[in-house]
Amino acid sequence: MMLESGQWLGRGSLLAEGQSRGLPLACHLLIERDADGVTLTGGWQAEGEAEQGIAIRLASNDVGTYTLNARFGARRLDGTAKLDSPPNLGLVWEEGDGLYATFALFSISRGYGCRGFLRDADAGGVRRVFTWEIAFSLKQEVLKGDNVVSLHRRRR
Repeated sequence: MMLESGQWLGRGSLLAEGQSRGLPLACHLLIERDADGVTLTGGWQAEGEAEQGIAIRLASNDVGTYTLNARFGARRLDGTAKLDSPPNLGLVWEEGDGLYATFALFSISRGYGCRGFLRDADAGGVRRVFTWEIAFSLKQEVLKGDNVVSLHRRRR
């Protein structure tokens, strides 16, 4: 599986059907591996909105794919994904409410890219379709020391 352990930061956009300009998104995820699978925890925030929590558990199953259990804010989603070779694809859904989302995960120059579609209903039952794309990069820890000299000019 391509998901590397560590602290990941993401930036991207969320676009609702019929809109011409996306809403900026920010995301942070901690990816941890264990003997039984992978856990992703963190949060995401659309510009001008409150942060929502993320908790995702991925576990391989006996048919060569992965089972997903996810929480996005107060919503609980189940799903399946193929994550061992390109194209890395997944589908998640919420029983009863008719929420469905697909995603593709792929390598980019300095991390991962994630694109997808979501179909949901608003409070009045009107169906909405969204698309998103996020670029994730591994958070680099800053090391400080009295004997460290930078050879790069710093911008002021």
